[in-house]
Amino acid sequence: MTRSRSTMFVFAGVVAAALSVRAQGDIVQGLATVGTTKVGLSAGMAVGYKGPNGALISVVLADNAVDLKAFGEDTRTGAGEALVPGLFMGAWKAQHFAKKLAGVTFTIGPDGVVDDEFLIGGRGHTFSVGDYVLTLKSRSPRLVGTIKTKAPAVDLGNGKSAGLDALFDLAITAR
Repeated sequence: MTRSRSTMFVFAGVVAAALSVRAQGDIVQGLATVGTTKVGLSAGMAVGYKGPNGALISVVLADNAVDLKAFGEDTRTGAGEALVPGLFMGAWKAQHFAKKLAGVTFTIGPDGVVDDEFLIGGRGHTFSVGDYVLTLKSRSPRLVGTIKTKAPAVDLGNGKSAGLDALFDLAITAR
């Protein structure tokens, strides 16, 4: 009986350790604003790949987790097809159009942000700001850092403004 009890405690310890590792997963905290609309950012995903111009990491920071099944279907490529930021950003945009998430996508190249898009407001209301301060603490094995618009509210013209202030610690999915 003692051996059975100690085996049970060892098993419980292993389960607790596994749950602890899982709990230390991705972290996203921040806020994206468009005019008076505010979107709390609490989920994210980072995909690392070799693009035509070198190593790239495409990222989404959103209010809800990415639908991984739909993402997989939307990012299928044929043998030898080049991976480009639009593939991943388009898959996340499709989820935004399906009202599954709202937030911001961006791609990081060797010299900083190379592509971005706010996904707030539904179809016909996505746009790029292109004016960020990106601070990275790590690119591997996890993407860790912050991203902010240079001003808290960037003037987009037509009386519209947008802002982003977020921190992230994301596992990088390799493609």
